Amino acid sequence: MRIAIVANPLAGRERARQTGKLVQQKLSQSGADFTYLETEYAGHAISLAAAAARDHTIVAGLGGDGTIREVIEGIWQSQAVLGVIPAGTGNDHARGLGISKDPLAAVDTLLHGRSVAMDVGREDDAFFGCVGAVGFPVDVLEYLNSGESSRSVGKIAYLSAIAKTLRYLKPHSVTLTVDDQEHSVNAVGVLVMNMPFAGGGLQFAPASRYNDGLFHVVVVGRISSFQLLKTLPKVYKGNHVNHPAVTIFKGQRIQINPAGMKKMFDGDVKSETPFRAEIIPSGIRVMIPK
Repeated sequence: MRIAIVANPLAGRERARQTGKLVQQKLSQSGADFTYLETEYAGHAISLAAAAARDHTIVAGLGGDGTIREVIEGIWQSQAVLGVIPAGTGNDHARGLGISKDPLAAVDTLLHGRSVAMDVGREDDAFFGCVGAVGFPVDVLEYLNSGESSRSVGKIAYLSAIAKTLRYLKPHSVTLTVDDQEHSVNAVGVLVMNMPFAGGGLQFAPASRYNDGLFHVVVVGRISSFQLLKTLPKVYKGNHVNHPAVTIFKGQRIQINPAGMKKMFDGDVKSETPFRAEIIPSGIRVMIPK
């Protein structure tokens, strides 16, 4: 078994540099046959993963959800198996797959776990494993990635970013098409989920699974900044789903109009709407704990 690690040293406010050293040490001590590759620019993990997939059994992303997203895009048409070593801000792929947030435990999963099928989201502009979104999730992400945000990671980083961006909260008139059903909605945000988690552990779609063959589309309707902030703690346990502002649809093909709204995929902002995505059932295989 040959393992390639595609690492983003800038992930997790550059904490991934140290994580990478620990991971290499662990793999060397285990006697693993591995290659360690570092990204140098946005999108680089796609080409590194695609090249590594030609002669490695497992291609693992070491970094945040954006790094994992790029590795997925690089390997999805190959026989290589995805690996996940969480070292970013949100690490929601790891959460959704039941992989430990401890990177050394995640290495054990690469070495001793099991390979299972995982669905993949394919949109016009990007592939994604966890979530594609429009509206306030994009505002939160842009603040998080700006120079104004703190050097915190995980739940604290996202909560801080949400608090800072609530003043910009506004509803959008959106036409949402789920498979062949069209819905006119007034929403502050729409999240197209392939797993339960986004935003560093917010359980927006608690019933979603990485292998259920469906998107769970979470529409957050008209809601005040105060009410959203008040409801936020419930999202960590998935207890928000009965809130009157929340509607969840399920489907395999999703379109969001009108044009001109920024789109986010697993922590990366890409282009603008329309948002057109389909789910690819069992699109790749991934290593998860036994």
